[in-house]
Parts: sequence; structure tokens; C-alpha cells
Amino acid sequence: MKKLNSKYYLIIFCVFYLLLIGVMGAYIYHAFQLKCKEIVTTVHTRIDKLEESGILNKYTIKKENEQYRMLLDIVHGEKTLDEFKEFNKKVIKSREEHFSHIIDSLFVDEKYEVAVRYDMSQLKLHDQKKEILDAPITLLQTSRKVDKSYKTNTSNWEVQESSERTDVREEQKEYKHHFSLYQNQYIDIKNIISIALLSLLPLLILTAIVAISLLVVYYIAYRTIKQKEKEVDNLYNMVDNVSHEFKLPIATLKYGCKNLSKEYESPTVNLLLRQVDRLDRLQNSLNPILSDEEESYKKEDALVLIEDLQNLYPEVLLSIEWNAKNELNLSKTKIETVLLNLLENSIKYGGTEIKCIISSEANQYTITITDNGMGIAKDKQSDVFKKFYRIREGNIHNTQGLGIGLYQVQQIVKSLHGSININSKLEVGTTFKITIPYA
Repeated sequence: MKKLNSKYYLIIFCVFYLLLIGVMGAYIYHAFQLKCKEIVTTVHTRIDKLEESGILNKYTIKKENEQYRMLLDIVHGEKTLDEFKEFNKKVIKSREEHFSHIIDSLFVDEKYEVAVRYDMSQLKLHDQKKEILDAPITLLQTSRKVDKSYKTNTSNWEVQESSERTDVREEQKEYKHHFSLYQNQYIDIKNIISIALLSLLPLLILTAIVAISLLVVYYIAYRTIKQKEKEVDNLYNMVDNVSHEFKLPIATLKYGCKNLSKEYESPTVNLLLRQVDRLDRLQNSLNPILSDEEESYKKEDALVLIEDLQNLYPEVLLSIEWNAKNELNLSKTKIETVLLNLLENSIKYGGTEIKCIISSEANQYTITITDNGMGIAKDKQSDVFKKFYRIREGNIHNTQGLGIGLYQVQQIVKSLHGSININSKLEVGTTFKITIPYA
């Protein structure tokens, strides 16, 4: 699987982080709206109760109110609208301070700064089908002026003014004037935003802590990952440099052994030449996948490999069972690398009896290597194919190696479109089974 560039991780984090901030912001905004609605409802309820108590009767348009009497004069044609407006200004001014004091007393504990205004919006004469007002007229207001109305109430009442004749029944009275009056109430809470935000302060602080903590954690994780990536890059560079430095002495040894084999017919020289070839393959194994070659792997190659390992490890009993054709249609270098890594791995991890079986059946090659070593724990079996991974339990850490042998085996098997399986039990042994298809 191709590794994502670190910048893509940054982009993914930013997208999800902004999404999280958006969700938290929407939640806070919803909570803010609910709090504002609660404040407005509280204010409106208390003012409604104040009106129901009758305290404001003398301030609003009622029959006992002097503004009402002035309106009757307008309806009767005895006063003009301009005269009413001048008179109304003086009335509003005289009542403003006392009305403000009444409103403020309702919200002393909550410290709400409430502004209230009552307007007369319409005055309709029904008998003449005439609208008297050319614009709404303010009848009562607090010292604080209403800029934004959070709550508006509209009320209207109908008046029928009759003549002074009282010697007839009610239904026979002669009505002179029939009019309707519409009145609006406006409520503004000046400090509603600060009050709502103050009540949400714990939520805001918690949200900020979560958001900042996520940034800090991501920064620490990102910095650590970048540092580890740099260390891994340095390790890869070191391995590449070591591999490069090995090439010249290995090539020189190979050249010298070939010349010796021409001058002397000796099994020792042939053994040295085979081991130099394997050393060359070991050096090449630092590349993840070896290049293909035309030479196929033969039964004689496997027998020589087992013989050489037996000479190198005389205390280990090695055996091979060949149940295939004399020649495998597979790369000699790749198959020998796979066998050598698996066999040496079995020896390193305590195997004293190791058996290799190579067979062909059902259009596939099967390679099975079984040992009686210390085995691999169930939870470690999926990790042994990772590059540079080595089991570090008990005395296993004393085993020599770079931790790339099984990784290389897996990469070679994958390049051949095969599969590898492990069957292992602690203190009993391990079996590696490789299947590789062929045409």
C-alpha cells in the first residue's frame, strides 16, 4: 500500500478539525439562541403581569387617561392631530423617568437593561371610513430607547361614542362616533448578548479547551511522526551506504574464488565460491524485490544448499524432500533466497530438526519448512513479516540479524503471485508453507 504524504494527513486533519469546530459552533449558537429566547420570555411575562396589575392604566390609552380624552377631542373635531402631538410630547417627558423606574425594578436581580415603548399605530373612524394618524405616535417609553424589538405585542379596542340622550333604550341610542384604536408594545433588552454569553461561559471555556487540546495533541503527534520519519530515512540511507560499500569487496572475493577454482580443483574452493555468491545475494537482499533471471531452480541447487548449511551447522539435523520435477520454473536467486532465509531463521530460533519439502501439484508449487524451535506467539505472527521487526522476548534478543529476512521472503512470494502462511506454537515449533502458482 502506498504511504500517504504527510501533507495529506495535515489536510485531512484540517478538514475534520474545521468540521468539529463547525459542529461545536452550531451547538453554541443554538444554545445562545435558546438563552436569548428564555430571557425575552422572562421579560415579556413580567411586563404582562405588570399590565394586568393595573399599575400602567394611567400611562396607557384608557378612558381615565388624559391622552384618551385628547383623542376624543380629535374625533369630535375639537382638536387637531398636531395639537395632540405637542401635548403628547410633554406627557411622555413627564412620565418617562417614573416609568423607567417601574420597569427597572422588575429586573433588579437579573440586571437586565430593558427598554419598553408603547405606540399608537392606527386610529380609524368607521362612520367616516377615515384613518386619522399619518404615522405611529409614541404614547409611553422608558429612558432607554428601543432600538431592536425582541418582542412586539399588538392590541386594539373599539369605541362607540353616543349622544347624551338617555331617555331611550340602549339599542335605540344614536351613535355619533365609532372608531378603533390600535396600540403596539415594543420590548428591547440592551444587554441581552452579554447576559446570554455570560451564562454560556462554562460551555465556551470547555469548547475552547477541547479545541486547543486537539491542536496541541496533533502538533505533538505530527512533530513526533516527522522525527520518526527522519530517523527511518537516516536508517535507510545507512543501509544503502553499507550495501554500497559491500559491493566492491564481495566482487573482489568472487573474482578471486573463480580464479582459484580454475587453478585448483578443491571442494573447499567450490564451497568458498558458493558462500561468496550467497553473500552477494544477501547484500542484494537489502533491496525489497530482487530482479527476475532466466536460470531456473533445480533439485541439485536445493541439495547443495542443504549440504552447505549442514556443514555450517553440524549440530542441526537438516533434511529435504523433493516431490516435484527436477527443475522449478522459478527464479533461482529468488527461490534460493527464500529457502536460505527460512532455513537460517529456523536455526537461529532454536530449531534442531528442520525439514524442507518442495512439491508441485494442482498448477502450483508448494514449499514447506518445518522446525522444532521455540515457536512464535499468536499475537506476533502477523508482525514477523514487517521490515526490521524482531521478536524480543526471553533470550530471543540475542539472535543475530537485521530483521529483514522474513520481510524479503514475503516480498519475493508476492512478486511471484504466491502466498505464505504460518502455523506455529510456542515451545513446539513452526511451519512455513508457501504456495506459488505456475502455468
